[in-house]
Amino acid sequence: EAVQAELTKGDDVIIAVRLLHKPTGKPVAEAVILRTRIDMAPHGMDEIMSPVTPIPAKEPGTYAFKTDLPMPGRYQFFLAAKVQGEPQRVVGKVMLKAKK
Repeated sequence: EAVQAELTKGDDVIIAVRLLHKPTGKPVAEAVILRTRIDMAPHGMDEIMSPVTPIPAKEPGTYAFKTDLPMPGRYQFFLAAKVQGEPQRVVGKVMLKAKK
């Protein structure tokens, strides 16, 4: 889940997501992030992508990233992670909105 689903457009925007264990609802700490991607797929413009850089998060189970949101609109953030105790990688998509 997104820690904050509505952000201000611009460069070096911080996105934070919380990984939750579905059965317990508890945050998942120490996941290994394998892949990230942010694009404007909700607008049918998945070719509009920005680089995503991991940065230190402030609390366990939260993962933070720096990216650019060049224009207002809806963005899709994709994340794949290896979670201890899970046999396969965990994937998810979070919808974000950039405002002016």
